[in-house]
Amino acid sequence: MSSSESISPLDGHEETEMLFGEPLHVNVSRASTRFETIQRAHSRQLESPSREEEEQAGENLGFDLRKWLRGRQQAAGPPFAKRAGLSFKDLSIYGTDVSNKHIATLITPFWKLIKGVRTGWGIPAMLSGHGSKRQLTHSFSGLVREGEMLLVLGRPGSGCSTLLRVLGNQRKTYTAIEGRVSYGGLSPEEIEKHFRGEVAYSAEEDTHYPTITIRRTLEFAIECKTPSTKVLANPKRYQQDVLDMLLDMYGLRNSADNILMRASGGEKKRTSIAELVATGAAVEIFDNSSRGLDSSTALDYARSLRIGADVLQKTIIATLYQASESIYELFDKVMVIDEGRQLYFGPTTEAVAYFEALGVKKPARQTTSDFLSGLTQMNERQTVPGFEDSAPITAVDFEQRWLASTQYQDVHAELDAFEAQVEQDDRGQELRELVNVSKMGATE
Repeated sequence: MSSSESISPLDGHEETEMLFGEPLHVNVSRASTRFETIQRAHSRQLESPSREEEEQAGENLGFDLRKWLRGRQQAAGPPFAKRAGLSFKDLSIYGTDVSNKHIATLITPFWKLIKGVRTGWGIPAMLSGHGSKRQLTHSFSGLVREGEMLLVLGRPGSGCSTLLRVLGNQRKTYTAIEGRVSYGGLSPEEIEKHFRGEVAYSAEEDTHYPTITIRRTLEFAIECKTPSTKVLANPKRYQQDVLDMLLDMYGLRNSADNILMRASGGEKKRTSIAELVATGAAVEIFDNSSRGLDSSTALDYARSLRIGADVLQKTIIATLYQASESIYELFDKVMVIDEGRQLYFGPTTEAVAYFEALGVKKPARQTTSDFLSGLTQMNERQTVPGFEDSAPITAVDFEQRWLASTQYQDVHAELDAFEAQVEQDDRGQELRELVNVSKMGATE
């Protein structure tokens, strides 16, 4: 095993600068130290409230933002990191069933007329709430705390993108969504109406203005989301320091003045991540954003995500196809799905042992992500001796084993405990106040 494969999110990310002879542009520990230094240098120390202010506040006001901000500064620097977390329970997603669609021809208008007469023009189905609805996911549950990274694995068509779009609050293209999703105590409806910038969804393709430079792209993102003078002592200097930090953190210093249409694929990916960091979103969703990248660039990309989780306590969810072992080890949790069914959710370090206990063996030279993605592929997988007749075969078989497992019970117990703690801490109100006080228009 090479030294680059020993990376772990728990060991301080001490890593080499080379992978298979190619330079790596992202160093997690160095970037973390740089960002924390800038946070403390630009944080405005909040003054203690006067006795008159304390008397006016009263004893039963509940959440005291000023006191909380002071506590965050004393304990771990300024309050730029928002503790949100993302929980979802019994999440089922429905879309339009297109299996009965056909290519339009000259007889299509007549066929639609006959079909409309036979079905009552769809009115009975509309009133019953059924219609041509197809279930895309089946009762997904999971929890990603602040500072954690979740890797979603599955073959193309398994439902990975569907899940990520809904968790990213991109709900309009689906006919129905059942179950509960919570962003640190905030509902999807409240996020959509008041805090859209706190949940960021990044699709497969990078969308940038091709004729402006990487530097100007990041400058604009930073200027749009610079906190108010209530939080920052010198906003202009903060913007310049954060820009310098992002360029160094994501290996963009040498290409900062290149227009994006001339940037490489890896540079565009890192620019997209740097933009999300500048926006300050508490939850970040990445849908197969490493597609088309080589091994060293993809590892740079994953390290960039790790920085956001470690330094800013972001909640990060990503789906990556054919992730290397070095990338897999950077994530805290993994979720395995197939045919819209949940096969596993839990720590990345325990996934292989769980499936081997069911009778599916991981080949010695296969990466963990490939093993987890191909569990139901009979021509790819190997069976543990003695489990030839009892090992699950289909996605439904694996789902039934998962629902009957102690790991499934542990996930729901952790979910219930987390939601109770969020309610007790009034974390939703904390996030509301923190977002409002950091807005550019906030007054002294």
